[in-house]
Amino acid sequence: MLKDATLRATAATRAYIGTWAHTRADRMRARRDEGQGAIEYVGITILVVAIVVALLNTNVGASIAQAFSEAIDQVIGGE
Repeated sequence: MLKDATLRATAATRAYIGTWAHTRADRMRARRDEGQGAIEYVGITILVVAIVVALLNTNVGASIAQAFSEAIDQVIGGE
């Protein structure tokens, strides 16, 4: 009796997962986001470059570097 219930539950779960997987794959194919990835990468790259340039042109970058150096020295036992 328990074996039959387990078998039925397993079959129902497999059917549900199979249906879900096919539905999800169809939705992903329908999105058609071609080319969007490259534009997003360019935008993120421009943002990172702008932040790095801002840090290099101010004393904030030097103070951050100094804080990292001090923290590393404390961890490795430097002076």
